[in-house]
Amino acid sequence: MLRSLATALVAISASTLAAQGYYNLDFETLLRGRLGVWPVGLSNGFEYAFDDTTAASGRLSYRIRSLTAPDGALGVTSILLPVADLRGKRIKVSGSIRTQTIIAPGYASIWTRVDGDAGILYLENMSRTQVNGTTGWTRYEYEVDVSPVATRVIFGTFLAGRGVAWFDDLRVEVDGKPIPQTPAPYIGDPTPEQKSWLLQTAIPFQTEKAGTGFDDLQPLRSLIGNARVVGLGEATHGTAEFFRMKHRLVEFLASEMGFTIFSIEANMPEAYALNDYVLTGRGDPKRLLQGMYFWTWNTQEVLDMVEWMRTFNASGRGRIQFTGFDMQTPQVAIRIVRDFAGKSSPELRVAVDAAYAKLAVTAPLPVNAANQPAILDAAFAAKDIRLRFEAAYPELIKSFPPAEVEWAVQNARVAEQAAFGRIGGSAHRDEMMALNTRWILDQNPGAKMAIWAHNYHVSRVEGAQGSYLARDLGANYVVLGFSFYAGRFSALSLLPNGSFGPLNSNNVAVTPYPGTIEHMFHETGMPRFILDLRKATPSNGGAWLLSAMDAREVGSVAVDGFASRPNLTKDYDALIYFDQTTNSVLLPFTNN
Repeated sequence: MLRSLATALVAISASTLAAQGYYNLDFETLLRGRLGVWPVGLSNGFEYAFDDTTAASGRLSYRIRSLTAPDGALGVTSILLPVADLRGKRIKVSGSIRTQTIIAPGYASIWTRVDGDAGILYLENMSRTQVNGTTGWTRYEYEVDVSPVATRVIFGTFLAGRGVAWFDDLRVEVDGKPIPQTPAPYIGDPTPEQKSWLLQTAIPFQTEKAGTGFDDLQPLRSLIGNARVVGLGEATHGTAEFFRMKHRLVEFLASEMGFTIFSIEANMPEAYALNDYVLTGRGDPKRLLQGMYFWTWNTQEVLDMVEWMRTFNASGRGRIQFTGFDMQTPQVAIRIVRDFAGKSSPELRVAVDAAYAKLAVTAPLPVNAANQPAILDAAFAAKDIRLRFEAAYPELIKSFPPAEVEWAVQNARVAEQAAFGRIGGSAHRDEMMALNTRWILDQNPGAKMAIWAHNYHVSRVEGAQGSYLARDLGANYVVLGFSFYAGRFSALSLLPNGSFGPLNSNNVAVTPYPGTIEHMFHETGMPRFILDLRKATPSNGGAWLLSAMDAREVGSVAVDGFASRPNLTKDYDALIYFDQTTNSVLLPFTNN
């Protein structure tokens, strides 16, 4: 149990965490009848909910209950604490826990994890306390030294195993004082001043369709400025208007602002295979899109953009490449590394085959305590291959073109990244996507790039891909997020037990409630617009944007997705808003 628990806490997904400003540590704040900040619902066989029948203080407590979760499973919730306020400090963590029929070695915990650039610096999971069985409300506390080099502090609760756990009156104290936090998210309609500011500041545009000219997009010139990388987000992975608008923006950036690289949230070597079609016309773009695995990009909207890229390159008006920066599946990268090793060094080929055989053996295994040693061994074997290639680089370029050698080395990195991603989860993935984006830039000195991914990935939220790019590029990284009020979208269904169901292109978006950014935008009556968030200041009608706001964020699964965002103006430079949207048009998969 404990080894499995440690593995699960190490792999907590940073993409599920919004950098918090308001923490709701006493669980007393409800938004539209749901618990603010903390996740609720069903997931992984656990139920997460607020409870108004028992509390250590106030009216409400937070409950995690095992429903269909197997022995050894972990029901965990997490938020991010403000690392800038905590670095170099000793913090005191406390809270009340009540339990019911938790079977040992399972237990309930209030946990804290401190991360640095090199990985986990500290983890407190109350493993020595072992709160289980049936207990009344009891107070627990511990202290944590936050390293001066900490990059992230994750805080939360969990239930390991079967039973029920309640949590209440959580506290995080720094120097004897409660951790600083913003007020609870605003709930209400826009004031006349707020609405007036939106109407005056928003930049309306006529259409999201490409090929319609650029007159209404000219304000983007000053917004983007001299940025080398522009992040293009999406609030769902299945909204046609988002995809078409990003196509139009890529057309604008390539035609008007000298951008020559496009990169998408898809496996790197598989995406580069599509680049050959975009540059030369060789290959079938439909099959190449299918070869990128994900239904999200296998759409008519993406195909239309790819066809436009090919036409643009053939016209002589400019040149744009199609690339990708993800690394979730290593098979194609492994084949590229193996093929290059086969023609460059018999000794290297033997080492490659032996290492990647371990990856093949461990690939079907679930990530748990029993399998972790073998999975880690395979990952370190992949790392060894990458190190061998990097060490051999000076000799290899004497016999092969440097670009070919660099591509083989990069694919060895992708294979390694995918292998460690099985343990590191989404936090690892975002950091690696940023590294791969930088690699693409390094191969194209001076080039400007548009990247396409989910709102979270391109954002500056701590731990997101965009946060690493912003750290390295500063003002040369500009982020355009996407938002919508109502409509339909393509996504996987969410079943009552928390598992994923069939792909559905007719999901109806949950109506935003007063206080969400989408509700505020809807009240303007404008069908579509671009809002430069940098124009919001404490002294004008956009001051509300500087405080915590709820905003919609849906990925590939049909959930309502509303979560607190402490300061959207830090996460994005602008938001592109559609009042009404439709689902992306899915293309049939013919090879799977």
